[in-house]
Amino acid sequence: MNKKRLIVCDYDNPNKYTFPNFDMGSSEKRLWHFAKTASEIPGIEVVITGPLWLPQYVPLAKYFPKRLNQETVDEFIKKFGQFDYLFAGHEYFDKDEWIIPFKKSARSLISYQLHPYEYKKSSFNGKDKLLFCYSDEMMRLYTDQKPIKALLFHSGVSEEPKFYEKPSSYVLWFGRIDRDKAFDIALKTSEFLSMPLVVMGKSVKDQVYLEKLKEEYDMSNVKFIGFKSGREKMEIIAKAACILYTVADYFREAGAGIFGEALSSGVPVVGMSWTGDDAVATAITSNNFGRIVKINQQTNEQISIQLNRSIEECLKLDRKIIRDYGISTYNPTLLVKKILDIADERYKI
Repeated sequence: MNKKRLIVCDYDNPNKYTFPNFDMGSSEKRLWHFAKTASEIPGIEVVITGPLWLPQYVPLAKYFPKRLNQETVDEFIKKFGQFDYLFAGHEYFDKDEWIIPFKKSARSLISYQLHPYEYKKSSFNGKDKLLFCYSDEMMRLYTDQKPIKALLFHSGVSEEPKFYEKPSSYVLWFGRIDRDKAFDIALKTSEFLSMPLVVMGKSVKDQVYLEKLKEEYDMSNVKFIGFKSGREKMEIIAKAACILYTVADYFREAGAGIFGEALSSGVPVVGMSWTGDDAVATAITSNNFGRIVKINQQTNEQISIQLNRSIEECLKLDRKIIRDYGISTYNPTLLVKKILDIADERYKI
């Protein structure tokens, strides 16, 4: 049986994150995690392309150290031949300078909506150029791209789920601390909590915003522990009594890795949703796994009271049921296989 062949590209990020990265950048983690997972599936051969890869973290893949573009594609094909699939960041697909070498090297081009983006044209056709989206909200926002709905889980190096049936007494908020994530609502919620709010993350956009919040809100029930990664991060997640997820009304979450990480560790998630069809609503499909607080015109205080009430309800949930759901739903191997299987089916249309 011939192996299926997959190319996974890096891209030129202004911050020069590597693949994988060991900081906050989730897009880089998602591309790396896809490549690593696919390379571990029997019957799939993976080649990673671009100078920003750390090949030692995808040890089963082959490596082309140049960015795959019009200048390098002939060299690439001479060395590796033709491929079944190519997976790259969605921005590439909006530009012919990238699509031309991509189509030359692979029959099916695949991307995932990694973050909000304003396309200049219809860059995907639903056949040999496929865009996958996490939530119904993202499907709706990118309808012109003929998207396909599919989960995709991403995590970092040494960040496999852990499980504690009896948690510690704290609520965990983690991720990027800024306006997009409505961190002010998390702080307001902490004033109503019966246990500490632990904040795992850092400000990467607007440090002034965070410092101002520290002046405005009561910090007596808040513990900032900074950015964590690897086993230490997963230990902190797994011991949490509950995860608190907040988001600004204008921000569109493409599909946060925190949901898969939390649920696979057996930790319930309480999240606020402005639309009811967004990323958190996609992850929390039952009250057995957490609570969704649908937001309309409430004040921050009213929202925070609702979130606190939902957290108290979630403390009674069965963490084993949550873990089993999380592990089965966010199984990386099955999710990657599904995306590649869909690519095969669409190519035949």
